[in-house]
Order: sequence, then C-alpha cells, then structure tokens
Amino acid sequence: MIDLLVRPQVARLLPAALRRRLGRRLRAALRLLGRSRSQVTLLLTGDAEIRALNRRYRKLDRATDVLAFHQQALRGEADPAGDGVFLGDIVISVETALRRASGRRLPGELARLSLHGLCHLFGHEHHRPAEAERMRALENRLLRRTRSP
Repeated sequence: MIDLLVRPQVARLLPAALRRRLGRRLRAALRLLGRSRSQVTLLLTGDAEIRALNRRYRKLDRATDVLAFHQQALRGEADPAGDGVFLGDIVISVETALRRASGRRLPGELARLSLHGLCHLFGHEHHRPAEAERMRALENRLLRRTRSP
C-alpha cells in the first residue's frame, strides 16, 4: 500500500493523474519485488521542508531531491523482514526535482526519485562504487518494468 501525501505549496505542480501514476508505479515496484503487502509513505514537498529534514537527520543544511527514512534495517529487497510491513517514508522535494530534471519531464524525474527512495528503504546505498552499481541496476530494472504502456 502506498500512502501519498502532497504539501499545499507543491500541489499545483502535481496534477491528480500524475499523483495516481506515481502511486501505481510504486505499487508495481513492490509487486515486482514480491512485497505487495508492504507499505510505503511518499511525501511530495518543497525545498524548505526537505532542507529542514536534511539538516536535522543528515546534518546537511541544504535542500536535496530525495530522502528515505527506513523503518527497519533491511539487507536488500529479498530480506524476508521486508514482507508485509511498513517499510518507511520517501520524501521528495518537487522543487529540487524540477530543477534537476535537466531537460527530462517532471513525471519521469519523480518516478526515478521515488524508486530510488524505495531502493534505499530496502537497504541499498551508493557510498561505494560496487554498492552504487547494484543500487543503480535495481533502480533501472524497476524503472523499465514499471513503465506505463
């Protein structure tokens, strides 16, 4: 299950159809990972809120595109502890995503960021090259396999 929360300051940038597509894409990704009974919250917000979260939890006083707050430490998408549970929160700054889309459309950038956050909820990181490659491969597989027709 996906709980989608949209802050008022970014709501005008996110038509209802886009919100529904993001929710469907995350649900499809959970199904592909064999975790359709698991739950994720997706918060779409602005730079001010994500900057405050980044400052508080990562000690970085700047806005970022996506943050993920896992409920429990998992060892990858196959970890049985991730089945049928609340996995955590994915927070995306729509304002930063819009700036960083660099020629791509906002819907695609939001999809990429939401799946990137989902990978983090399953314990993937990108601090070392080998970790980053595994995470990027999973993210790309999910992007390809959850694309709407």
